[in-house]
Amino acid sequence: MAVIITDLCINCDACLQNCPVHAIVDDSKNPVTNTRYYVQPEKCVECVDIFDDPQCAAICPSIGCITWDMPYTKEYDAHYLNDALYKLCDKDNILKSPAIKEKKYRTDIPLSMRGVGKEVQVEP
Repeated sequence: MAVIITDLCINCDACLQNCPVHAIVDDSKNPVTNTRYYVQPEKCVECVDIFDDPQCAAICPSIGCITWDMPYTKEYDAHYLNDALYKLCDKDNILKSPAIKEKKYRTDIPLSMRGVGKEVQVEP
């Protein structure tokens, strides 16, 4: 995944409509039952090779709502499999692990800016 939608989410639908890979689900489909939108880590590619910036952050009206997460790669498998923030099973309860299928991520974002709730977008 590479981005997380925080509790600052106002469920405005902007990110849901702008995600080019349909990685975002609304609060009614949030697998961890939070009342905010959710980025499916196994689908998010940080808009790499699609746009210059993640489109969810570019359109989001709530500054600080979209934050960086760790790359969805085998090196961070434990991060995704051991945190309650993620539910990485499909409808048949089959595990979707980063070790099985890694996703693209922005290599220009240092690890010090990931996994700690660092904002993707900044206030203009």
